[in-house]
Amino acid sequence: MPEVARSFDGPRARVRAYAKLNLWLRILGTRPDGYHEIETVFSTVSLGDDVEAILTTEPGVRVEMRAADGLVGVLPSGTDNTLTMAARHLDDRTGAGRPTLVRVIKRIAIGAGLAGGSADAAGALVALGDLWDTGLSRSELAEIGLKVGMDVPYCLTGGTALATARGERLTPLAARGAMWFVLGMARYPLYSKAVYDTWDRLEATSGPRVGPMVDALEAGDVRVVASLLHNDLERAALAMRPGLAADKQRLLDAGALGASLSGSGPTIFGLAADEAHAASIAEAVAGDFAAVVVVASLPRSIEPLG
Repeated sequence: MPEVARSFDGPRARVRAYAKLNLWLRILGTRPDGYHEIETVFSTVSLGDDVEAILTTEPGVRVEMRAADGLVGVLPSGTDNTLTMAARHLDDRTGAGRPTLVRVIKRIAIGAGLAGGSADAAGALVALGDLWDTGLSRSELAEIGLKVGMDVPYCLTGGTALATARGERLTPLAARGAMWFVLGMARYPLYSKAVYDTWDRLEATSGPRVGPMVDALEAGDVRVVASLLHNDLERAALAMRPGLAADKQRLLDAGALGASLSGSGPTIFGLAADEAHAASIAEAVAGDFAAVVVVASLPRSIEPLG
């Protein structure tokens, strides 16, 4: 948990909350509760938002967001954001809420398929849980996070994991070694509900089984991993935004070992052999996307900051 610092502004807790990629995503069907039953492999990557919670004298929980240099897209407005929701649910559970300002430096684009909103909610739960001295464990925070979004429980733990059910049932995977990726960022977002609705209308069929991907990750064979990248939602995202097919091909033409859509998109990522290879790919496609970012896989999704 982050250490609570004390300053003239009041006690505070600060964390970095990292993005995720979907190396694999298979849709098994629609559940009676309206959600989709999925099977996906998440990987935390080194693009993160800074979330800082500070005790204040003003009532309630206020959120201030600032875009980092190079952020693509727009920031959430008003109180309709995952941080405010996370704070409210945490207070409902514990009754520990105190007047707090939550400051966020956004580097993860909204509506990009990178779980930027879920990462922020997870970061807020960790920082506020510590600042408010709730004493809740990560598993208890995950129960609260599930009320905010299906990806939030994963974003509280991170690493490489197989997620099933609605995405909340997590099995850690023993991925061997760091992987390097190039993210091709689009200027305009795609939102999960719209992409899933399109998938339903297309009556798309589900892809192959996840077993070979799990084996490749545990063996640390990046070339096999690259050959197995898969996302059932890619067909739906391409139907909504046909230009994504050319974006994917640009990464492959630049030398990526494999490429895929992350989540519901529109971010397309390429898998590289190593850091130098990733840098070379990024340079080659720099003019083809709204932004290009080189990231590495990480073993955790929340990092305490001093």
